[in-house]
Amino acid sequence: MGSTVRRARARSSCVVATALAVLAVGAGPGGAAAPAPAPAAAAAAAKVKAKAKVKASTEPANATLGYRANARQDSFVRGATAAPPFTKAWSVDLGSAVSAPVAVGGKVFVVVNAAEEESDGPRMELVGLDAATGKRLWPQRLIADNDPKATLAHGGGLLYTQTGRGVVTAWDPATGKQRWTRSIGSGSCEYPPTWYDGTLYTQDGRGTALALRPSDGAELWRAPLVDWGWSPVVVDDLGVWFGFDNSSYQLLDRHTGRELRRYDVPDRTELGGNPIARGAGALWLRSDDLDDERTVAYDQSTGAVLRSFPADATPAFGPGRVYVAYRGVVKAISTTTYKTAWSYSSPRQAATVRLVAGGYVYVRDGNGKLVVLDERTGAVVWSYRLWTEPHPTEYVPAENDWRGWVNPGIATAGGRVFAPAENGVLIAFED
Repeated sequence: MGSTVRRARARSSCVVATALAVLAVGAGPGGAAAPAPAPAAAAAAAKVKAKAKVKASTEPANATLGYRANARQDSFVRGATAAPPFTKAWSVDLGSAVSAPVAVGGKVFVVVNAAEEESDGPRMELVGLDAATGKRLWPQRLIADNDPKATLAHGGGLLYTQTGRGVVTAWDPATGKQRWTRSIGSGSCEYPPTWYDGTLYTQDGRGTALALRPSDGAELWRAPLVDWGWSPVVVDDLGVWFGFDNSSYQLLDRHTGRELRRYDVPDRTELGGNPIARGAGALWLRSDDLDDERTVAYDQSTGAVLRSFPADATPAFGPGRVYVAYRGVVKAISTTTYKTAWSYSSPRQAATVRLVAGGYVYVRDGNGKLVVLDERTGAVVWSYRLWTEPHPTEYVPAENDWRGWVNPGIATAGGRVFAPAENGVLIAFED
């Protein structure tokens, strides 16, 4: 039986192709393989609403806990208080590239590529700053030398990094001291681990999902994935979600790693790299094949396809809205009627919604600006140039999550917004 191998996108990190056996299962969306939800899934879904209020009370309401804000990767900060117009509070030069910040309380943390241009490889370091002044909380901490990539997340009072070669480390945010470190194998992962309800979840980029105990890094379980490649870990009360572009996804039990649901396109293998997100009762996957640029919403309980939109960036979410970008046009779409409330157009035909917070939508425009839109009307209320405007003939990707050794993003906490800028500069804005 022949198989079709989809186009493998070039990456900055080293990847070794791994063949994964796909188990035969029943028919799913669009004729793809997907088993019926396990009996426990229906009961779990019924409890989600009841647990949501309790869960919400234990999570910081005005904090950005990692790449794309939270465990759902939906880019939404529900209790944010920062409001434009902003003034520049401070800026610091940290290295050649700065990651998506983690902002919690009065502190902000980032991973930086601190290597000089003439060095042999990246020198990934962890930085902690006072959110009000930009003052260092402690000396920069070496995460890895010549180990490509490092990513950052927060949960349960600790910081967690994961390198491109699969080394996970816990850090004390007060002192920057290492609590524990663990290698999860020969990994190649582009995204940070995810903390949720007392457990740390991650994957190795080569077909294995893992759950670790945050206190000491002990392995709680590991499970095979239907596909391989770089995928963020999305976690909620239904389970642990992994998606590989728009060719496959899996839902695993949070406590055991048991597979609860699977969807995959038969005879097709994808080097998953596009971020996934949970929002509006669905799991959103994205394809960036030139003939199939779209984001697809799969019902969180049944796996049925709900909606599909042209997209070249991962969607973001706010109350009653999904924000979808395609060729520079950001559309605010109702999650009940699926009608477009407003749209914003980039002059460079490239845009990504990086944050939805406090009634505002934060767009990383392809022209190098951070543009803040009113969530209700789409009107531009504030903007700031973070990057030099690209040359008119330069190709600008809408969403590039592998540039400069770190994942991009912006953060907010306590009336401030933190944005990485050009050449390793981190800028803090306040209202």
